Amino acid sequence: MYIVIKFLENIKKFLRIKIKIFYFKLKYGKRLKIGSHLIFEKRFNINMSKNGKLVIGNNNYFNNDCSINCHNEIVIGDDNLFGENVKMYDHSHVFNTKNYNIKKNYIEKEIKIGNYNWICSNAILLYKTNIGSGNVIGANVVLNSKIDNDYIVKSNDNLEIIKIERR
Repeated sequence: MYIVIKFLENIKKFLRIKIKIFYFKLKYGKRLKIGSHLIFEKRFNINMSKNGKLVIGNNNYFNNDCSINCHNEIVIGDDNLFGENVKMYDHSHVFNTKNYNIKKNYIEKEIKIGNYNWICSNAILLYKTNIGSGNVIGANVVLNSKIDNDYIVKSNDNLEIIKIERR
């Protein structure tokens, strides 16, 4: 009986993934490219602006509550593992002007992720992030820089508060 239940659960998960991929492709069309064997758990979401482009390679796994938010371009290679609650934003609000309309002013720069990376739980990948291959991006890391191949990146627990200089 256990084997039958497990089999039915796997079919349910497979169908849920296929339906959601179909929905994303229908919604975003040619701006979204997804390789084979994409697996994601509950509450995986993709948000793209009308100019956004997203490429997800083969054999990628996204755990619960991951989201990809794309205004510009995000390219994800093959065989990556994303822990729970990983977020990606290839844009940020412009906040250091006297015009406080931060909803309309964005900085946009692509995110690139190579192959065989482990992006741990609660990591946030911001615009300008460029991760090579074979890396571990630790839990709770906020990243917007370039990481070459074969590094471990961990968070610094020091809180830093910086005054905004308005121009």
